[in-house]
Amino acid sequence: MNIPEIKPYEELAIDTLVSVMNRAKETLGERQTLKQLANSREVMTPPVKVHLTTLKCPLVITSEQLLKHTIEKKWRLTETFMYQLTYKGSSKDDCSQYYYFEAVFSQPTAAYPIPQATASVFFRVEDKHIEPLEGRGVPGMTFRIEGHRVDHDVRFETLIADWILAVIKMKIKFFQRIEQLRLF
Repeated sequence: MNIPEIKPYEELAIDTLVSVMNRAKETLGERQTLKQLANSREVMTPPVKVHLTTLKCPLVITSEQLLKHTIEKKWRLTETFMYQLTYKGSSKDDCSQYYYFEAVFSQPTAAYPIPQATASVFFRVEDKHIEPLEGRGVPGMTFRIEGHRVDHDVRFETLIADWILAVIKMKIKFFQRIEQLRLF
């Protein structure tokens, strides 16, 4: 019985797009070599922004180090915010082991040295157990901003300061509305 290989939907989308482009070029009479086909796939794949190759055992420690380096050096969020990164625990299912981290961002000012509002960004590291140990590769890492429903892959997307500022401003507006209602 032939079981097809399980691929992420991003890989399937790229493969589909490349095959459609190549079929269109072939019907126009352009033939491509294997090297040209491989290069066309590289053009469609976004470049990696954060390399996860430093993630090794123990994953909790190396993930925390990678997250701190990424927040401070790659994304440069410490120019705008202060943050606290905490390990929140782990969970396990049949296929993977998950590790959870939370980064709480704040923006203290001279007027408010204790910030009025904070924004949390939740990180998840996934170590898959369904692949053999020698061919497993690097674990996956995603992040989700507080109040959002979308998981972003750390390798391809940058967490920008505007997303965090939007959450903080939304909370401050909410607190101002509560004050106007005079419930407390």
